[in-house]
Amino acid sequence: MFNDKIKGLLVGLLAGSMLTGGLVFARSGNQWIDASYDNIKLYVNGSKVDTSSNEPFIYNGSTYLPVRAVAEALGQNVDWDRNTKSVYIGSNPNNVTYLMDVCPPYETGAISEDGFYMAGKKYTHGFSAWWFEDDVAFFNLNGKYSELNCVIGHVDGWGDRDKTVTFYVDGKEIKEVDIKAGEMPQTVYVPLNYGLQLKIRTNVNGQNYEVGIGEITVK
Repeated sequence: MFNDKIKGLLVGLLAGSMLTGGLVFARSGNQWIDASYDNIKLYVNGSKVDTSSNEPFIYNGSTYLPVRAVAEALGQNVDWDRNTKSVYIGSNPNNVTYLMDVCPPYETGAISEDGFYMAGKKYTHGFSAWWFEDDVAFFNLNGKYSELNCVIGHVDGWGDRDKTVTFYVDGKEIKEVDIKAGEMPQTVYVPLNYGLQLKIRTNVNGQNYEVGIGEITVK
């Protein structure tokens, strides 16, 4: 039977599994510490979080919580990078999956996959589309992805008309993005819900004007 106060071996920074609200010290190696366990309970938005496999404890006046349990309770992913000894909650900028790399369109209209500029900035990992009325691109998602993020806007030189970009998953309209004349590019989030097919439809309101969809990532 363990005492409320125990002496344990702290490996590394605790960053791999613990989180503290106090000061963070850039330290590596092994250190013996006095950790106080007192049946600490963790609640997120009123709901109790299961910490039975990694119980919170108190050390040196700070309460340490398991990162993964906290992140998952907040609906966030958690990623541990062994090379840099870094914990990422939510997105990991070093772990990006581009739609055009993993499932390029299997059917398209008048689109270009070359880099293009919006508001003076070059965008890649996407496509620009142009047509007199509608243009579409189809992607086979294979039920692998939960969401899509991208940047949508006027391709430079073609920003004086309203445009619309619509996303469909398995034939159902999920999101419609209106781009007003002269408007800056906007970051767009689209839930994919692990669907099988994605269709992106662009409409330039009866004019031959170009719209860009860049940096399309999925996860």
